[in-house]
Amino acid sequence: MGTSSTRVVVLDEDGRSLAAASRPTQLLNPSRQVFEQDPEQMYTSVLLAINDVLSAGDLHVADIVGIAMCGQMAGISTIGRDWQAVTPYDSWLDMRCAGQVSRLKAYEQQIIESSGGPAGANHAAKWLYWCEQQPAIYRKISKIIMPAAYVAGRMAQLPSDDAFMDYTYLGFNSFADSRTMAWNTSLIDEFKLDVDRLPKLVKPWDQIGAVSANAAGVCGLLAGTPIFAGSGDIAASLLGAATFKPGQLLDIAGTGSVLATVLDHYAVDTQHKTLTTFRHCLPELFYSVAYVGGAGISFNRFGLDDSECRRLEKQASAPLSERNKLLFLPHLGGRHAPFDATLAGAFVGLDWMHDRTDQYRAMMESIAYEYARFLGCMRDMKVAVDDSGVFSLGGGSCSPLFSQIKADVLGVPYRKLPAAEYGVLGAAMLAGKGAGVFADLQQTAIDWQKPIEAVTLPDASKHQFYAGMRKAYEQMLKSLKPVFDELQSVGLP
Repeated sequence: MGTSSTRVVVLDEDGRSLAAASRPTQLLNPSRQVFEQDPEQMYTSVLLAINDVLSAGDLHVADIVGIAMCGQMAGISTIGRDWQAVTPYDSWLDMRCAGQVSRLKAYEQQIIESSGGPAGANHAAKWLYWCEQQPAIYRKISKIIMPAAYVAGRMAQLPSDDAFMDYTYLGFNSFADSRTMAWNTSLIDEFKLDVDRLPKLVKPWDQIGAVSANAAGVCGLLAGTPIFAGSGDIAASLLGAATFKPGQLLDIAGTGSVLATVLDHYAVDTQHKTLTTFRHCLPELFYSVAYVGGAGISFNRFGLDDSECRRLEKQASAPLSERNKLLFLPHLGGRHAPFDATLAGAFVGLDWMHDRTDQYRAMMESIAYEYARFLGCMRDMKVAVDDSGVFSLGGGSCSPLFSQIKADVLGVPYRKLPAAEYGVLGAAMLAGKGAGVFADLQQTAIDWQKPIEAVTLPDASKHQFYAGMRKAYEQMLKSLKPVFDELQSVGLP
């Protein structure tokens, strides 16, 4: 269940795709930094996409042993006593709770050490926002859950007391204890919140229910088909891509630009307060991650459709020149890592010679500069970081120019994985594990692994240029911060 679409794949026990389908979902942006989705539309998109996939392939529905969903991780949903949505899904891009983040900052050291990540516009801050800014609505909320769990529970017609969250989401909840896979009740009490509104914590392969007769009538699955908890989309992608080696780097270039590294122990970023550490689907592993929110949306907002991107890609691949001394700030909806809701977007260095080609390339380079900072934070954590290359997936990985820019800026090779829905692969493995088809998740992922599709090597001749551009980019961030703060303070008539 992604930000812009729902994708469904049916796989056999050898990882072969038997059928696939997708349905669009609508991300609403009614005002600045307000992003939400309709839970009913998300639920309907899942049922219809399942029906599409069952209708498209030569499938025997009785052969399906189970389903699992992976979904967006930093946003949050709510349900009332009857499992009906009380609020829209509060997207991971939404910044309405920025004021609540500042209150959590007073406890940030404890939050980082316990949950795994710094205070941000994620689960805890959104919970506080509903409690303090929307008290009438808040009183109707029975449980706070993830959107994938909302859909799974709705399909199974669960009572609200059976609301669940699997442990791969915990790093985004400032009230979590990721090490013990529990809730930090002392901090919850400090904020005078009701712990009973939190869901029970489960393992990704735990069965949470079965497809109800009502849901079966719409989606085409048999009533009683087991539903398993599933996981967060990043965790599912790590599993689907067989990313288990400590220090292994994975770039997910989608609606958000995500850089993650695998850890064999629990370690957190207390120095930079930028990375968030999560539990891997495999319970003995962790991973640390940071992301640029809405990076993929930025291209759309500048009117760059697929056709123009292909045209600009060819033009922007020309040798570096004075035209390339152009910077872009990609935080159009605020900065997520580290958190700063006041930042916005900007081009710096524009002159008469620049055109959309130069702007297109600068937008790509900005993501690479952010990744360079994320990689520096990983190294400062004193954890293993594999310099042999970054594995890349997602829509952005299909751009050879984007991969080359990232390789040049980071100074490491980029290894493109074959086109596949890696999150869906991970979810399927979890369903198979829960259903007893697979005894060993790691071995299953290895067995399903496909060879690298392409390797992009860094160009050493560009190292000095990008070192200078990165320095200028960091200076731009510092210099523009007071400008954005001043903009925020300007009153309207």
